[in-house]
Amino acid sequence: MASDSTKAGGRGSLAADRRTELLDRLAEVIAENGIEGVSIRTLASRADVSIGTVQYYFATKDELLRAVWLHVREQAARDFLSTDFTELAPIDRLDRLVGLLVAPEADDRLARVWLALVARAAHDPAIAALHRGQWLETEGVLARALAAANPARAAEPGDEVVDAAAELLALLDGLTIAVLTEPERMPAARAIRIARAWTGAWCAEYQP
Repeated sequence: MASDSTKAGGRGSLAADRRTELLDRLAEVIAENGIEGVSIRTLASRADVSIGTVQYYFATKDELLRAVWLHVREQAARDFLSTDFTELAPIDRLDRLVGLLVAPEADDRLARVWLALVARAAHDPAIAALHRGQWLETEGVLARALAAANPARAAEPGDEVVDAAAELLALLDGLTIAVLTEPERMPAARAIRIARAWTGAWCAEYQP
Protein backbone atom coordinates (compact mmCIF):
# COMPACT_ATOMS: atom_id res chain seq x y z
CA MET A 1 0.00 0.00 0.00
CA ALA A 2 1.38 3.41 -0.98
CA SER A 3 2.39 5.74 1.83
CA ASP A 4 0.86 9.21 2.27
CA SER A 5 4.13 10.79 1.11
CA THR A 6 4.17 8.61 -2.02
CA LYS A 7 0.58 9.55 -2.78
CA ALA A 8 1.37 13.22 -2.26
CA GLY A 9 4.38 12.95 -4.55
CA GLY A 10 2.24 11.31 -7.21
CA ARG A 11 -0.38 14.04 -6.98
CA GLY A 12 2.34 16.67 -7.22
CA SER A 13 3.75 15.03 -10.33
CA LEU A 14 0.32 14.88 -11.95
CA ALA A 15 -0.28 18.54 -11.13
CA ALA A 16 3.07 19.50 -12.64
CA ASP A 17 2.29 17.46 -15.76
CA ARG A 18 -1.13 19.12 -16.10
CA ARG A 19 0.40 22.58 -15.67
CA THR A 20 3.05 21.82 -18.31
CA GLU A 21 0.37 20.53 -20.67
CA LEU A 22 -1.63 23.73 -20.23
CA LEU A 23 1.44 25.84 -20.96
CA ASP A 24 2.21 23.80 -24.07
CA ARG A 25 -1.32 24.42 -25.33
CA LEU A 26 -1.02 28.10 -24.44
CA ALA A 27 2.20 28.35 -26.45
CA GLU A 28 0.33 26.90 -29.42
CA VAL A 29 -2.42 29.51 -29.06
CA ILE A 30 0.09 32.37 -28.91
CA ALA A 31 2.13 31.03 -31.84
CA GLU A 32 -1.02 30.78 -33.97
CA ASN A 33 -3.01 33.84 -32.88
CA GLY A 34 -0.74 36.11 -30.85
CA ILE A 35 -1.42 37.52 -27.40
CA GLU A 36 -4.85 38.69 -28.53
CA GLY A 37 -5.93 35.07 -28.79
CA VAL A 38 -5.12 34.32 -25.14
CA SER A 39 -7.86 33.92 -22.56
CA ILE A 40 -8.74 31.47 -19.81
CA ARG A 41 -11.66 30.30 -21.93
CA THR A 42 -9.57 29.84 -25.07
CA LEU A 43 -6.95 27.83 -23.21
CA ALA A 44 -9.59 25.65 -21.58
CA SER A 45 -11.07 24.89 -24.98
CA ARG A 46 -7.67 24.14 -26.54
CA ALA A 47 -6.64 21.88 -23.67
CA ASP A 48 -10.08 20.25 -23.48
CA VAL A 49 -10.47 21.04 -19.78
CA SER A 50 -12.85 23.14 -17.74
CA ILE A 51 -12.34 26.85 -17.13
CA GLY A 52 -12.08 26.00 -13.45
CA THR A 53 -9.15 23.69 -14.14
CA VAL A 54 -7.24 26.45 -15.89
CA GLN A 55 -8.05 28.91 -13.09
CA TYR A 56 -6.76 26.42 -10.53
CA TYR A 57 -3.29 26.83 -12.03
CA PHE A 58 -3.50 30.36 -13.43
CA ALA A 59 -5.85 32.90 -11.93
CA THR A 60 -5.46 35.64 -14.55
CA LYS A 61 -4.30 36.25 -18.11
CA ASP A 62 -1.27 38.14 -16.80
CA GLU A 63 -0.29 35.14 -14.70
CA LEU A 64 -0.67 32.92 -17.77
CA LEU A 65 1.63 35.12 -19.82
CA ARG A 66 4.33 35.28 -17.16
CA ALA A 67 4.18 31.50 -16.78
CA VAL A 68 4.41 30.81 -20.51
CA TRP A 69 7.42 33.14 -20.80
CA LEU A 70 9.26 31.04 -18.19
CA HIS A 71 8.01 27.84 -19.83
CA VAL A 72 9.37 28.83 -23.24
CA ARG A 73 12.65 29.96 -21.69
CA GLU A 74 13.01 26.57 -19.99
CA GLN A 75 12.35 24.79 -23.29
CA ALA A 76 15.03 26.86 -25.01
CA ALA A 77 17.45 26.12 -22.15
CA ARG A 78 16.78 22.39 -22.52
CA ASP A 79 17.56 22.63 -26.24
CA PHE A 80 20.80 24.40 -25.40
CA LEU A 81 21.82 21.93 -22.69
CA SER A 82 20.98 18.95 -24.89
CA THR A 83 23.86 19.87 -27.19
CA ASP A 84 27.55 19.06 -26.69
CA PHE A 85 28.18 22.81 -26.43
CA THR A 86 30.97 22.74 -23.84
CA GLU A 87 32.91 20.15 -25.81
CA LEU A 88 33.09 22.24 -28.97
CA ALA A 89 36.03 24.34 -30.10
CA PRO A 90 35.51 28.05 -29.33
CA ILE A 91 34.64 29.09 -32.89
CA ASP A 92 32.26 26.12 -33.26
CA ARG A 93 30.68 27.07 -29.92
CA LEU A 94 29.95 30.54 -31.23
CA ASP A 95 28.50 29.10 -34.42
CA ARG A 96 26.24 26.81 -32.39
CA LEU A 97 24.91 29.80 -30.46
CA VAL A 98 24.06 31.57 -33.69
CA GLY A 99 22.14 28.51 -34.82
CA LEU A 100 20.22 28.36 -31.56
CA LEU A 101 19.37 32.06 -31.39
CA VAL A 102 18.09 32.57 -34.93
CA ALA A 103 14.63 31.18 -35.68
CA PRO A 104 15.03 28.05 -37.83
CA GLU A 105 11.82 28.75 -39.78
CA ALA A 106 8.95 31.22 -39.97
CA ASP A 107 6.51 29.01 -38.07
CA ASP A 108 8.88 28.03 -35.26
CA ARG A 109 6.69 27.89 -32.15
CA LEU A 110 9.22 29.01 -29.55
CA ALA A 111 10.35 31.95 -31.64
CA ARG A 112 6.80 33.08 -32.38
CA VAL A 113 5.86 32.97 -28.70
CA TRP A 114 9.03 34.90 -27.87
CA LEU A 115 8.15 37.60 -30.40
CA ALA A 116 4.60 37.96 -29.12
CA LEU A 117 5.78 38.29 -25.52
CA VAL A 118 8.55 40.74 -26.38
CA ALA A 119 5.93 42.96 -28.03
CA ARG A 120 3.88 42.68 -24.85
CA ALA A 121 6.92 43.75 -22.79
CA ALA A 122 6.61 47.28 -24.18
CA HIS A 123 3.62 47.91 -21.89
CA ASP A 124 3.75 45.08 -19.35
CA PRO A 125 6.35 45.73 -16.61
CA ALA A 126 6.35 42.13 -15.39
CA ILE A 127 7.05 40.71 -18.86
CA ALA A 128 9.59 43.50 -19.46
CA ALA A 129 11.46 42.47 -16.30
CA LEU A 130 11.55 38.85 -17.44
CA HIS A 131 12.81 39.93 -20.85
CA ARG A 132 15.58 42.07 -19.37
CA GLY A 133 16.73 39.19 -17.20
CA GLN A 134 16.82 36.76 -20.11
CA TRP A 135 18.51 39.29 -22.40
CA LEU A 136 21.28 39.96 -19.86
CA GLU A 137 21.80 36.25 -19.28
CA THR A 138 22.04 35.55 -23.01
CA GLU A 139 24.34 38.52 -23.51
CA GLY A 140 26.65 37.06 -20.88
CA VAL A 141 26.73 33.69 -22.65
CA LEU A 142 27.58 35.41 -25.93
CA ALA A 143 30.27 37.55 -24.28
CA ARG A 144 32.01 34.46 -22.92
CA ALA A 145 31.77 32.71 -26.28
CA LEU A 146 33.18 35.75 -28.10
CA ALA A 147 36.05 36.01 -25.61
CA ALA A 148 36.90 32.34 -26.07
CA ALA A 149 36.75 32.64 -29.87
CA ASN A 150 39.13 35.62 -29.96
CA PRO A 151 41.13 35.91 -26.72
CA ALA A 152 43.36 38.64 -28.15
CA ARG A 153 40.48 41.00 -28.79
CA ALA A 154 38.89 40.09 -25.47
CA ALA A 155 42.10 41.04 -23.65
CA GLU A 156 42.10 44.58 -25.03
CA PRO A 157 41.22 47.38 -22.56
CA GLY A 158 37.65 48.59 -22.43
CA ASP A 159 34.29 46.91 -22.87
CA GLU A 160 34.72 45.66 -26.43
CA VAL A 161 33.57 42.10 -25.66
CA VAL A 162 30.54 43.26 -23.68
CA ASP A 163 29.56 45.74 -26.39
CA ALA A 164 30.15 43.13 -29.09
CA ALA A 165 27.89 40.66 -27.28
CA ALA A 166 25.14 43.29 -27.05
CA GLU A 167 25.55 44.07 -30.74
CA LEU A 168 25.48 40.42 -31.76
CA LEU A 169 22.40 39.70 -29.65
CA ALA A 170 20.60 42.69 -31.15
CA LEU A 171 21.52 41.41 -34.61
CA LEU A 172 20.26 37.90 -33.83
CA ASP A 173 17.01 39.27 -32.38
CA GLY A 174 16.47 41.41 -35.47
CA LEU A 175 17.20 38.51 -37.81
CA THR A 176 14.76 36.29 -35.93
CA ILE A 177 12.04 38.92 -36.22
CA ALA A 178 12.73 39.16 -39.95
CA VAL A 179 12.60 35.37 -40.38
CA LEU A 180 9.24 35.27 -38.57
CA THR A 181 7.62 38.26 -40.27
CA GLU A 182 9.33 38.45 -43.69
CA PRO A 183 10.30 34.86 -44.56
CA GLU A 184 10.41 35.53 -48.30
CA ARG A 185 12.89 38.38 -47.89
CA MET A 186 14.73 36.83 -44.96
CA PRO A 187 14.63 33.03 -45.02
CA ALA A 188 16.45 31.37 -42.14
CA ALA A 189 19.39 30.36 -44.35
CA ARG A 190 20.03 33.99 -45.27
CA ALA A 191 19.71 35.08 -41.64
CA ILE A 192 22.27 32.49 -40.55
CA ARG A 193 24.62 33.57 -43.35
CA ILE A 194 24.43 37.21 -42.21
CA ALA A 195 25.01 36.27 -38.58
CA ARG A 196 27.98 34.07 -39.49
CA ALA A 197 29.50 36.92 -41.46
CA TRP A 198 29.41 38.99 -38.25
CA THR A 199 30.97 36.25 -36.11
CA GLY A 200 33.49 35.48 -38.84
CA ALA A 201 34.68 39.07 -38.78
CA TRP A 202 35.02 38.89 -35.00
CA CYS A 203 37.06 35.70 -35.19
CA ALA A 204 39.24 36.83 -38.09
CA GLU A 205 42.30 37.28 -35.90
CA TYR A 206 41.81 34.07 -33.92
CA GLN A 207 44.83 31.80 -33.67
CA PRO A 208 43.90 28.30 -32.33
